[in-house]
Amino acid sequence: MEPPSGPAWTAGQVAQQLGISESTLRTWHRRYGLDPRDAEPGHYRRYRAEDVTRLRRMLELIREGMLASEAARTVQDGVPASVPSARDAAGLVAAARALDTERCGFLLDHLFTRRGVVDAWEQVCCPALAEVDGGHGADPALIAVEHGLSWALLGALYRLPRPPAAPGARLVLLACTEHEQHTLPLAALSAALAEARVASRMLGAATPARSLERAVREARPDTVVLWAHRPETASPGALRALRRYPVRSFVAGPGWGARPAAGAQRVSTLRGALAALVPEDRQV
Repeated sequence: MEPPSGPAWTAGQVAQQLGISESTLRTWHRRYGLDPRDAEPGHYRRYRAEDVTRLRRMLELIREGMLASEAARTVQDGVPASVPSARDAAGLVAAARALDTERCGFLLDHLFTRRGVVDAWEQVCCPALAEVDGGHGADPALIAVEHGLSWALLGALYRLPRPPAAPGARLVLLACTEHEQHTLPLAALSAALAEARVASRMLGAATPARSLERAVREARPDTVVLWAHRPETASPGALRALRRYPVRSFVAGPGWGARPAAGAQRVSTLRGALAALVPEDRQV
């Protein structure tokens, strides 16, 4: 519903247009000073178009996870909307602990839109995942929290737009080692490469060495990235096989340790991977 025609609107009309209660609107006036620009003491409040626009923007910021006090300062000062990364992570963790995967997905969609893949992943998603990690002796009942957040993250990453690769962009092949099931970081790398307009193909979890070789022969990628989350899955067998092909080989993930394996280069962060894989003029 749009505000009624005319030069100004009442608090009730504005509250109805925004989908909030009049008491919420009064609270915003009292706590944050969000009165109409031309409000006069002792008179009923009348809202003009610019007042409604300001209130609508505040409501959007709150729904994206910003505190009402911060949202009010943002719309009053006219500064760019910015939610601290710790605040974004806290909102994500709270939704995950409530097992509200729908809310997680909503927050993540806005997060990737506002921050981009790399900043969202490194500054918000990784800290949130670490906080809900069900391992290291934690209560096994809490593993569902980590799994729910991981599932929501995969969904959000797959929903991101995939623009066409830049002209002349070379193909990057992404795969987990033969016994590795942990694919989420590779999904983040795939999304970050797409954002930078670099073509990639995901082979996914537990890719046997022979399957990887076949994919290299058929797809003819420029680069292969192999992920291993744990030391016991970081087998160098596939890397040795890749030496027979004209590809650049990279290893990623904590399973590989600090030393490169079988002549491959190692990348330890998403930003570092992009620096190695993406031409400098297209890095985000």
